[in-house]
Amino acid sequence: MPSLKTILAKNKKRFRIFKSHELTASRPRQALWRYVNTNFHFLYKTQLTHKWVSGLKLSIQKGDAGLVGNIYYGLYEFRESLFLLHFLRREDFFLDVGANMGHFSVLTSGSIGNKSICVEPLNATFNRLQEQLAINELDTLVRAHNCGVSSDAGTLFLSNDKGVMNKIVDKNYPHATTIEVKTIDQLVGTTSITAMKIDVEGYELQALKGAVKTLNSAALKIIIIELNGSGKNYNIEDDEISNFLVGCGFSPYRYLPFTRVLQSVDKYDKNQFNTIFLRDVDFINKRIASAPQIKVLHHHI
Repeated sequence: MPSLKTILAKNKKRFRIFKSHELTASRPRQALWRYVNTNFHFLYKTQLTHKWVSGLKLSIQKGDAGLVGNIYYGLYEFRESLFLLHFLRREDFFLDVGANMGHFSVLTSGSIGNKSICVEPLNATFNRLQEQLAINELDTLVRAHNCGVSSDAGTLFLSNDKGVMNKIVDKNYPHATTIEVKTIDQLVGTTSITAMKIDVEGYELQALKGAVKTLNSAALKIIIIELNGSGKNYNIEDDEISNFLVGCGFSPYRYLPFTRVLQSVDKYDKNQFNTIFLRDVDFINKRIASAPQIKVLHHHI
């Protein structure tokens, strides 16, 4: 167990973060309490059920980095999350590539009622994804695939020791597991995808190269993609991925959810990991302007 001095230092650092975060800045003490209470809970128990936005539930285990932030901040990756909640409608299809434990798929389909296709290659994580879908009774709205994605179908090797940051590795990597991979076009089939999120730890360009039909479909308006330098593991720069998407007719933006404003950015958003690439911005703006408010903590956004 860490010393009292270490615990106090961590809490002080976390409090500063809460004071600067848009969702918790006005009530940082309540956020700190959620942080302390959650970590105290995990000293004695391994799992908790969190009541989330829109009446949804999350089954969270100790070490679930991709989910536990929803307790502290109300909504993790909140700009992208709120953008999808403001944009998507029941008739839409959302594709979640690198779904992890289902944050985006559960959030969108559970709140809006749209259909989702999610893709998660690691068996243990896929099982946790299915758990989230089951406790929210989303089995009929969300179709989950236990595979990876690439430019061609086949098999690849995935690390299994990096939690939410597992990635494609060489077969000689000591903690590698063999996974099946398909192309995005294979997984989508004849479905018209409206919005797509891709987070595959640097393997994004290979995933996009297997999505030629999907990217050329006029139905696809939104791609939310992680660009944080991880592509360097495969000798790919973020600029190359951005240029690829621009060549497909998309432009990079960031979203300001409290004012529902889309801000154009140069190549990709360098202030956060994810960048929103858009096509048909006028259509998108009309949708987000007319969307109902979403309650997150004490905010109505």
